[in-house]
Amino acid sequence: MIQRDRLIQTFLELVQLDSESKSERPVADYTAAKLRALGYEVKEDHANAQTGGNAGNIIAYKPGNTEGKTVMFCSHMDTVPPGCGVKPIVEGDIIRTDGTTVLGGDDKAGIAAILEAATAIEENHMAHGPIQVVFTISEEIGLLGAKYIDLEGFPKTDAAFLFDSEGMPSEICVASPYHIDITATFKGKAAHAGLEPEKGINAIVMASKAVAAMTLGRLDEESCANIGMIEGGRATNIVTPEATIFGEARSLKKERVDEIINDMVRCCNEAAEEMNGTVEIKIEESYSAVDLSPEDATVQLGCRAARRIGLEPKLVKSGGGTDANVFCGNGIPAANVGVGMCKIHSVEEYLEIPAMKAAADFVLAVVEEARA
Repeated sequence: MIQRDRLIQTFLELVQLDSESKSERPVADYTAAKLRALGYEVKEDHANAQTGGNAGNIIAYKPGNTEGKTVMFCSHMDTVPPGCGVKPIVEGDIIRTDGTTVLGGDDKAGIAAILEAATAIEENHMAHGPIQVVFTISEEIGLLGAKYIDLEGFPKTDAAFLFDSEGMPSEICVASPYHIDITATFKGKAAHAGLEPEKGINAIVMASKAVAAMTLGRLDEESCANIGMIEGGRATNIVTPEATIFGEARSLKKERVDEIINDMVRCCNEAAEEMNGTVEIKIEESYSAVDLSPEDATVQLGCRAARRIGLEPKLVKSGGGTDANVFCGNGIPAANVGVGMCKIHSVEEYLEIPAMKAAADFVLAVVEEARA
């Protein structure tokens, strides 16, 4: 039922619509029109009021024509830069860029697969339970669309699938970590670095002592921590009065990520105290964990759907975060699955067409398996 050529054409149309984060309007209009033509109730929320972008999340719903579980399919509309003026090249089973931009298969391959499956459901008059389709904004800059999404008025979702990963849809991500950000601003005292350095308190040194005391990198099989940025200083002849470090901690277990963050906070406080300075610390949860058991409806449906299309399901873990983390944190049992994207976030990005087609087949199989 999935038409490969039409699927490819949809993907090519999508990647040629510029939609870097906060500029998703062309893709929002394109997808909304497609879904309305297929009989979906479509609304665009106002998440962009929070993100500063030019479009909101596209949220669509189609009532079931038979009894069944409510399933949700999701992909994000934004791409990383350089993502404007994409010139896709089709070579056999591969679609790549011309080397000047990213391709945007992350995540327009997912959008194309969902739209093709939705088209096949309609034209083949398939029996189906309730279906939700969600296309989010600003995923690439902190999962912002999912964080500010408005699902009010839509029914409870029994199972949800995001198409935002490499590999085949049979690779079902059932676990990805909690992510907590830490920002620490150290405050010392300015002085002339040549005339009277002893009167100053160097905030960069203070921050360095804190970072040196931290345990960073891979901490255990499920946990890691990192300091990724440092800012401070105005000139070499000034003892720096203020410096800020930016870091994060991740773990599949909430108590473990809290433990890591608490240790990083301790290191910051001790460094400030040692140098008679002060430190202001901000802790912010970026997203919750995905933690699905093999018995969850999403996992059960995903495994049956994979087998229905001739693939053996594989339950995997990830160290990264996607919109699935945000949805799981909001009580929507979401798993991320593969859609054939490769070398994402680079001008070498390419897409494996058979995997994108398998993702569209997977959507149909989920809909079939979700029927009562």
